[in-house]
Amino acid sequence: MQSVSSKLRLLAWVGLVVASFSSTLAFAAEPPVDFECRWAKTAPVIDGQLDDEVWKSAQLIDTFTLPWLGEKKRPAKTATRARLMWDQEYLYFAADLDDGDLFADITEQDGMTWYNDVFELFFKPDVNKSAYYEFQVNAAGTVMDVLMPAREQKAYEKYRKVDEFNIVAKVKLRGTLNKRDDKDNGWTVEARMPWSGFAKTGGRPAANDIWKFTLCRYDYDVSFGDPELSAVAPLKHADFHLFEDYANLKFVVAKDQKAVAPRGIEKFVPVTTSRVVGSPEPPLPYRTQRVYARQKTVLPMFVIHQPGSDRLLVITQDGATSNTTLRRMKDDPEATEYEKLLDDGTSAYSIEFHPKFLENGYIYVGNNSESAGKGSPKHCRITRYTIDPKPPYTFDPKSALTIIEWPSDGHNGAAPAFGKDGMLYVTTGDGTSDSDTNLRGQEMTHLTAKVLRIDVDHPATDKPYSVPKDNPFLHIPGAAPETWAIGMRNPWRMTCDRETGHLWVGNNGQDLWEQVYLITRGANYGWSVTEGGHPFYLNRQQGPAPIVKPTIDHPHSEARSLTGGIVYYGTKLPDLRGAYIYGDHSTGKIWAVKHDGTKILWHKELVDTPFHISAFGTDSKGELLICDHDSPNGGFYTLIPAPVDANPPKFPTKLSESGLFETVKGHVVQPGVIPYSVNAQLWSDGADKLRFIALPGSEKIDYAARGPWGLPEKTVLVKSFSLNLEDGNPASKKFIETRFLTKQEGEWI
Repeated sequence: MQSVSSKLRLLAWVGLVVASFSSTLAFAAEPPVDFECRWAKTAPVIDGQLDDEVWKSAQLIDTFTLPWLGEKKRPAKTATRARLMWDQEYLYFAADLDDGDLFADITEQDGMTWYNDVFELFFKPDVNKSAYYEFQVNAAGTVMDVLMPAREQKAYEKYRKVDEFNIVAKVKLRGTLNKRDDKDNGWTVEARMPWSGFAKTGGRPAANDIWKFTLCRYDYDVSFGDPELSAVAPLKHADFHLFEDYANLKFVVAKDQKAVAPRGIEKFVPVTTSRVVGSPEPPLPYRTQRVYARQKTVLPMFVIHQPGSDRLLVITQDGATSNTTLRRMKDDPEATEYEKLLDDGTSAYSIEFHPKFLENGYIYVGNNSESAGKGSPKHCRITRYTIDPKPPYTFDPKSALTIIEWPSDGHNGAAPAFGKDGMLYVTTGDGTSDSDTNLRGQEMTHLTAKVLRIDVDHPATDKPYSVPKDNPFLHIPGAAPETWAIGMRNPWRMTCDRETGHLWVGNNGQDLWEQVYLITRGANYGWSVTEGGHPFYLNRQQGPAPIVKPTIDHPHSEARSLTGGIVYYGTKLPDLRGAYIYGDHSTGKIWAVKHDGTKILWHKELVDTPFHISAFGTDSKGELLICDHDSPNGGFYTLIPAPVDANPPKFPTKLSESGLFETVKGHVVQPGVIPYSVNAQLWSDGADKLRFIALPGSEKIDYAARGPWGLPEKTVLVKSFSLNLEDGNPASKKFIETRFLTKQEGEWI
C-alpha cells in the first residue's frame, strides 16, 4: 500500500481535509437533503448478504458526493448504495460499496477505523442539544461506536470507551482484503444497533421524528494517492463533524403499518396521592447547619483551632489535583477571606499543635509528596513549622523541619496527635492501594501500617526525636522501635481525648468493613490477616501480638470510607459532651460513642447527611465543625438538635396506605406511577421484578449526560419482587416483597 500522507493522518479525525480532486462530471441537480428511514415489517437477517426482501422497501441512498469542493463538487469515484430501516427494537443499516482495492487492517473494537476502507454514520437526534453519534464499520468488520456529548478536541480519545452500543455487524467481501496488487470489486456491510444505545439522547424516535444525519465513506485505493472522502449531506468542508450541515432523516411508517408504540409514556399524569413521607425509623436526633456561610470553602480537607487565638487553620485541596494549601481564617460567622500560609506542592492531611504551642509556636503537619522531585518515590512525613503565637501570628515556611518520614504511596496515614503523656503519636498506613500488596500489615521492620510513638521534646543526636524507653516492641530484634501498635490499613484521622487520654483512630477498611479503634499499647489490629474483626487473608503470617477486634466496625451498607473524628467538650450539645464523634466520607452518616476505657457506654447514629465528610474539628469555643469535602458546595457545618415534631408524618407500612397503588391485588399502580426497566438486572434467586417511579406533582427529571440524574424532592422509586408459581402463566405471580426508595431533604432513604 502507498503510505497515507502524514498530514492527512493528523487531520483525518477532525476532518480538516482540503480535497484537490477535479472532475469533468457535473450534477444534473443538487443532491437531496431529505431522506427516510422506513419501518421494517420484518427484521433482516444480519449476515452481510443484503438479500432480505425487507431491504427492497428501504429508500436507496446513493448520492455520495464531495460537496465541499464548491463549484467543482462531484460524485465519489466509487459508488455506495446505502439503506436505513427501523423497528421497535433496532436501527438497521446496510451498504453495498464498490471498491477496487479492499484495505482494512484495524481490528480493535473502537480503533481508528477511518484509516481503512470504512462506512460511517453520523446521527444528531436533537438540534438543540450538543450530543451526536458516530458509528463506523470497516471492510474487516471492525466496529467503532461513540457518543460525543459535544464537539470538542480529542473527543474520540476521551469518549470512545465510555458507552456500549452492542452493534451487530457482518461484512462480505468481493475481492481479497489487503492485497494491494490485485483488482477487487467491493464489499457489503449489514448491521443492527439497539435503540437502548441512544438512551442518553432520548432513545428510539417516534414516527415522523426528524434527526440530522449524514452517511460517509473513506475509500483507500493505491491509485488515488490519498483516500477519497464522500458524504450524502451537503457539507461545506470535508469535516464529517459539521452537524450544522447535516441532511434530514425522517423516521416513517407505511400507511398500512400499525401505529408504532409510543416512546416513553403517552401522557404525563402528576402523582398527587403519594403518602410516602418520613421514615419507618424514628427521626435522628440531630441536623446539620452551615457555618461561615460567606466563606467560599471548596474541598476542605482539615480544620483545627489555633490555640490562644480566634483563628482556624484549614487545609484545602487544590481542585482535581492531590496538592493542598494551608490557609488561615478568622473564627467569625461573617468571615469571607483566607490568609494563605503554605502552598508547597505536597498533599497535606492533618495538623497538630504542640501542647506548649503558646510558648514554642510549634505545629506539626502530616503530608505526602515525592521525596526528591518529580518521578521520585513518594514519602509521608511529619513536618514541624513555627507560628508566632502572638498577633499577627506570623507563619514561617522556612522553619520547616522534617521530624520523621517513611516511603508510602497510598494508604498513607500521616496524622500526628500528642498524647497526655507528651509523646507524639503518628499513624501510618500500609503504603499501597489494595489488599496490602507489600505485606506490611503484620511486618515489624518498617514504619508502615502502624501507630508510632516518639518523643519530639528530647531529640536524639542523629534525628529530631527519640524513642521512648517504654515503647512495647523494643525487645524484638529488627522491629521498628517507634512502633506503638500494628495492623493498620488506612488510618484516616487520629485524636487524643484531652480529658481521658484515649487515643482514637478511624480506619478505612477494604472489601466489607470500616473500623474505629481505641488504640492501646502493643495492640495488633489485624490487617491484613483480618479486616477489622473479620477474616481476610488468614494464611498470612501474623505479627508478634494477638489480634484485637475493633472498638466499632461498620459494614459497607452503612459506611464506605470512614473519617475519624474528635472528642467533643463544647457546651452547645450537652448530650454529646465527652463523646467521640466520627463519620463517613461516602455515606455522610455521623455517629457518636462514649467509652470508659473498658467498654462502650453508648453508641448512636446522630444524623445522615449528604456530605463528603473529610474531617471533624472545633472552633475557638470548642464547638463542633464538620468539613464537607465537596465541590462546588463544600464548606463547614455543625450539628444542632433536630426539632421535635409533635405530629410527625406516619410512614405507610402497607402498600394500600402508600397512595401509589390503585389496587394492591395484581399490583395495579396509580395513574402517573411510571413503570421502567433497567439494562442490566441483578440476579434475585429467580424472582421477577417490577419497577416504578413516582414523580411528585408536575416535577421533572433533570437529565445529565454524565453522572447521576437530578430527581425531584419526594420522588419514590418502587421495586417489587414476585415469584411465578405456575410455569408458563405470567399472570400467576405471588408478590413477596416491595421496596421504596424516596428522596427527602436531598437524601435517598
